[in-house]
Amino acid sequence: MEKQLKYPFLKTIKKLLSNVTRQNSKLYFYFSIYTLTETIFPFFSILLPKLLIMELMLGEDARITHIVYIVLWYFVGSSIVGFIRTYVNETCYTKISYLRLNYLRDIFAKLVNLDYKYMEDPMFLAENGRALESCNTNESGVEGVYHKLFSLPAVILTVIILSVWIGSVSIWILLGLLFKLGIGIWLKRKVHSYEYEMKADIQKQERKKGYYYNTTYDFGYGKDIRIYNLKDRILANYKAEIDKFIVLKKFIANKEFILGFLGLLALLVSDGLLYGILISKVVHGMTIADFSMYLTLILQLSFSLNILGEDLSFIYRELAYAHDLFVFLEKDLGDKSGNKKAIENDTLEIEFRNVSFKYPRTDKYIFKNLNLTIPKGQRLAIVGVNGAGKSTLVKLITGLYKVDEGEILINGIPIGEFDRKELYSMFSVLFQEVNILAYTIEENVACKSSNIDRDRVWDVLDRVGLGNKVRGFKKGLSQIMLKIIDEKGVEFSGGESQKLAIARALYKDGNMVIMDEPTAALDALAEAEIYENFSELTKGKTAVYISHRLASTKFCGAIAFFDKEGLKEYGSHQELMDKKGEYYKMFTIQGKYYQEEGGLVETV
Repeated sequence: MEKQLKYPFLKTIKKLLSNVTRQNSKLYFYFSIYTLTETIFPFFSILLPKLLIMELMLGEDARITHIVYIVLWYFVGSSIVGFIRTYVNETCYTKISYLRLNYLRDIFAKLVNLDYKYMEDPMFLAENGRALESCNTNESGVEGVYHKLFSLPAVILTVIILSVWIGSVSIWILLGLLFKLGIGIWLKRKVHSYEYEMKADIQKQERKKGYYYNTTYDFGYGKDIRIYNLKDRILANYKAEIDKFIVLKKFIANKEFILGFLGLLALLVSDGLLYGILISKVVHGMTIADFSMYLTLILQLSFSLNILGEDLSFIYRELAYAHDLFVFLEKDLGDKSGNKKAIENDTLEIEFRNVSFKYPRTDKYIFKNLNLTIPKGQRLAIVGVNGAGKSTLVKLITGLYKVDEGEILINGIPIGEFDRKELYSMFSVLFQEVNILAYTIEENVACKSSNIDRDRVWDVLDRVGLGNKVRGFKKGLSQIMLKIIDEKGVEFSGGESQKLAIARALYKDGNMVIMDEPTAALDALAEAEIYENFSELTKGKTAVYISHRLASTKFCGAIAFFDKEGLKEYGSHQELMDKKGEYYKMFTIQGKYYQEEGGLVETV
C-alpha cells in the first residue's frame, strides 16, 4: 500500500496565517482587494462575446455606435480592474517574501542559540535541512503556500459564481466539470505524495553529487587532485552519482507520466460529454449569443477549476515542508544555562567529578567516571593517543557539551549555573580547526567590528610573529582577509592562519587559555618560538595545552595522559618518565624518531 502524507493540514495553515496577523496584518486588506478584482476580471471576457453577437444579429446601422460603446466599456473596465489587480499582486509579492525571510531569520536565530551537541547530530542536521528547504525559494515551501493562499479566495469565489450560473442551465455540465476537478486533485495528490516520500532519497543523492561537485571547484583540493592524479576518479564518481540521481528522477517521472496519461484520457472523455450537452442545448433552442457566452463560461470554469485543483494540490504538498519548518522551530533545542556572571579578576580552577560523557545517539562513552582537577594558574599538558577524547575534553571544559553523568565545577561553581555567554567569555580557546573570516585583520583578531583596541591588536600580532607581515600590507590592520568577498583580500598560509588564531585567543584575554594543537601547522622554528613564549603567553592564567607532540610537555607543570579508556597517567614530566608507563613509551618513541631525523630530541 502506498504511504500517504500525514500532517495537521488545517493546523499548519492556521500557523501560517497567524504569522501574517503578527507580522503584517495589512496583507489581509490587500487580499480582499485582490480577491474582488481577480473575481470580477474574467466576467469582462465572458459577457463581451454575447453582447457583441446580440448587437450584430440586430443588423441595424445604429447598433454600430452601441458596439463601439461595448468595446470601450470592455477596454476601460478591464484595464482599470486589471491594473488594480496587478498593482496589488506585485505589491504583496515583496511583502510575502519578507514573511519567508523572517522564517529564515528564525531558523538562523535558533541555530546560533541551540545546544552545541546538536551541531554534530546527523538527525538534527537532516531536520535542519528540511526546515531550510521550506524557505529556500519564492515559489515553493512557505512562500509558495502564501502566494497560493493569497490567490485562492478569488479562484474559489469565481468557481462558486460560475458553478451557480452554469448549474442553472445544466446540472450535468456542472457535475462533469466537478468530476474533472476531482480527477485532477486525486492525480496530483498521488504524484505529490510519491515525490515527498522520495525526497529523502533524492536529498541523499544530491548531497553525494554535491560533494564531488564542490570538490572539483574548491581550490583547496587543487594540489592533491593534480599531484595524485585524482581527476579521473573524482569525475568518474561524480558521473556515477549523477547517473544514480537521474535514475531516481526518471523513476518519479515514469510514475507521473502513467498517472498523467490516465488523467488525460479521463479529461478528454469528460470534455467531449460537456460539449455534447451544450450543443444539444443549441439544437433545442439556445441562441447563438447564449451559446457563445455559456461556451466561454464552461471554458472559464474549466480553467478556474484546473487552477483550483493545482493550487489545492500545491498547498497540500508544500504544507508538508511548512510543517517540517514548524516542527523544527518549535523543538526545544535551546542551550539552557544559569544566570551567574563570569568570574572576574581571577584565573580558573576546573574540577571534573565522576564525569561520564558520550556523543548524542551513540552508546560508546568517551569518558567514564573521569576525575581531574586543574588548579588555578596551572599549565596542564593533555597528551595521548588519537581518539582518546583530548579535543572532547576542551568542549566539556568550555561548556559546549554537557556531561551525561557527574559534574564540572569552575572555582567550585557547577558549570551549568553560569549564563552561557558569560561562561564563554572566560575562555580564550584555540581549536584545532582554524577559521579565518572574510573580514579585516583587526576584526579577525578582535572578533568584533567596533570599539577595537588597535594597540592591543598590534601587541598580540607581534607576540605571535605576525606584526611585521601585517605592517607590510598597504591597509595594515584594515586589510581584508580571503578573496571570496574582496578580490584584493590576502590569503595566509596554514601556519600564519594558526598564528592569527593564537593572536585571537590572546586578544580575548580570558581567565583561562586553552590551546588545542596550536602548532600543528607551524614549521619547527615557529613551533619552537611558540614553546619558548608559552609561559609569557599564558602568564597569570590557568592554561591547558593539548598536543600529540610530547616535546610541548616540558613547558607545562603537569601532564595528563589519556588513552581510549580515559585518564591513564597524571603527574609532572619527570614523574611520568620515572613511572615508565604509557607516557614513557610514547615519549621514548617520539624522542627516537626526532633523534633519527636530526637530533631534535635534544630540544625535548
